[in-house]
Amino acid sequence: MILSRVKKHLNITMRRINHKQRLEDMRATGNSTLLKVVDCLLKAEANDFSPEDQAAFDRVESYRNQLLGSTEIVDFKVFGSDDTETISNVCKAATSPKIWARLIYALASEFEAKKVLEIGTNLGVSGSYLLEALRHNSDSQLVTMEGMPRYVEISRNQFKAITNEDRFEVIEGKYEDTFDDMIDRHQDFDLLFIDGNHQKGPTLEYYEKLLKVSTRPSVWIFDDIYWTNGMKEAWDIIRQNPETSYSIDLYKTGLVVVDPSVSVPKHFALHLAY
Repeated sequence: MILSRVKKHLNITMRRINHKQRLEDMRATGNSTLLKVVDCLLKAEANDFSPEDQAAFDRVESYRNQLLGSTEIVDFKVFGSDDTETISNVCKAATSPKIWARLIYALASEFEAKKVLEIGTNLGVSGSYLLEALRHNSDSQLVTMEGMPRYVEISRNQFKAITNEDRFEVIEGKYEDTFDDMIDRHQDFDLLFIDGNHQKGPTLEYYEKLLKVSTRPSVWIFDDIYWTNGMKEAWDIIRQNPETSYSIDLYKTGLVVVDPSVSVPKHFALHLAY
């Protein structure tokens, strides 16, 4: 355990040392999609956003604070578990931290995303950031999936406070029961956030199947890529997939660009935040 922690922090230290050079390497590709990703990383890191963007962040963080103050207890019987937890603790443990939420927002905004998929709605914090980013794009839609019925109810109510109901769909049910139907009904995803089932098999299945219904180019966000050995293996396989043009390993999160105009795939490792 101690050795693995030492390796982790050494890895992160080296990434921080080489951070600027890796960003320059990404810029040197000249790829317009990757250049936008670099801009988003820099904006998220420096919190360099407009007053309008900051106001959007404040609205979502106010919602997060409401969740953190909630003593409501939820159960996990839908997954065959007798465990219970407070909404407050779920929010603390499972919602996207601010800097990562800002990155998600920046990507949706910078790319003017039209069709966004989120696997793993949870309590709707990251979905709120996405909807705020899409707010002024009347042609956009968020499709988000969640297995916990109470989370779905909470998230839907929050999303309705942000935008019209035709701008989002919260799909309720276990992913294995709803995923195939979802991709039959929805096409042309240009931004995809995979954060719902941190297992090797399902993660790879999502990538393979969603490649068939995503645009070119498209930008992908895979959360918790070092969470387990299985997720590490899944991330390595995703990086090596012939359709993966660029991968950016941020340690906690992995970004992928799929762009058929890229003839030589490249892979980068940086560090945004713990």
